[in-house]
Amino acid sequence: MNFAAPGWIGLAAVASLAIVAIHLIAWRLPRTAILPTVRFVPDEPARRAARTIRLADVGLLALRVALVMLGGVALARPDFGARPTGSATVIAVAAVGDSIARSDSVRRVTQTGGDHTSLVVFDTTAQVLSERAALRESQGRDEHSLSVGLLAAIREARRLQLQYDSVRIALVAPFTRSSFDNATSQVRALWPDSIRLIRIPILERPPESGRVEFVATGDDPVVAGIRLAQANGLIRGRSRVIREGDAPLPDSGQAIVLWPATSPNDSSRVDAVYAGGMTAIGQFTPVRLGDSGTVIARWANGAPAAREGRTGTGCIRSIGFDAPEAGDFVLTPSFQRLSAQLLAPCGQAQSTELAPDSVVVQLASPPSTSRADAPVRSESPTHRVAAIIMMLAMLLGLAELLVRRNAAPAVGGLGA
Repeated sequence: MNFAAPGWIGLAAVASLAIVAIHLIAWRLPRTAILPTVRFVPDEPARRAARTIRLADVGLLALRVALVMLGGVALARPDFGARPTGSATVIAVAAVGDSIARSDSVRRVTQTGGDHTSLVVFDTTAQVLSERAALRESQGRDEHSLSVGLLAAIREARRLQLQYDSVRIALVAPFTRSSFDNATSQVRALWPDSIRLIRIPILERPPESGRVEFVATGDDPVVAGIRLAQANGLIRGRSRVIREGDAPLPDSGQAIVLWPATSPNDSSRVDAVYAGGMTAIGQFTPVRLGDSGTVIARWANGAPAAREGRTGTGCIRSIGFDAPEAGDFVLTPSFQRLSAQLLAPCGQAQSTELAPDSVVVQLASPPSTSRADAPVRSESPTHRVAAIIMMLAMLLGLAELLVRRNAAPAVGGLGA
């Protein structure tokens, strides 16, 4: 048995000795003296305190000592569970990048992982897998979220802290710019210790010839800008741009791009759209965008500007803005690069540009201040045991009160 605050037991023991000392003080009748008159003497027994070597009211003494000791044990918070021993490692592996380098990194960390190793495989979702299943994990989409992987790894590490004395986290990922988001630093602050970082190379994909189909009418400026980007060799993969009408089901590997056209008199604004490492600043007309799908483009304030949803082997993308007909913005290189990112093959709309080392190193260093609302270990079993012991002490307190009230003090005997 372990105690979180053993000092309370010592205080309870001192209080118990004080109770025993008090019980050694007994009451007795004084020496009888003959008075000339007893007219003014009250008709009550006269007593005085005296020391004795014999304990008085042993039953009441036992109740009082048990009450004090139980209260001290409850405040000391006993723990009947075994103290965690050994070490464990949680490896968070991004299911992207070079699969050979990913497997080698996992094996290298596993060799020094301690008594236990848990593998968390993540892209835009995360799950805890066995080592063999993690090493067989097929190449996923290029996009991945470090916030998702860190959150799952920290949750698994806290579970292991109940069983092991030392738990470490290792993060294996390419660490691209698109893998960071606004929540990454907040999720990192949940883990008070350092994190081992292992960067794996990004899988180089062979260039794909771009083929674009359009569903549009009239002189569409967006179509003109996409055709110019295709002529410049910026478009990759197969895609279909829907400017009006419903979205058909995508063919194998095809990207359906829902890019709604707005009327010329719609209000527009000068803003910036960031997608896959490319930023385009111009006059855009915002369009209502749904809440489902992975964000592949954002406005300058961080709000989603485009989303992608997977459908079988293809995908459907929803664009939340339109380009005005007036002006030559759609012919600029920035709009062509933005269009190439929005029409990229399914799962490749995010940037593969590596994040700078100054950003990545912040994940390795422990946070300056630990989060008070994120306890390392759960102590609810200890609290339950302490509450039960305190309830027993309260019951003994009621029993002591009843025994003391029912006890009839003897005039000439000893009593506390």
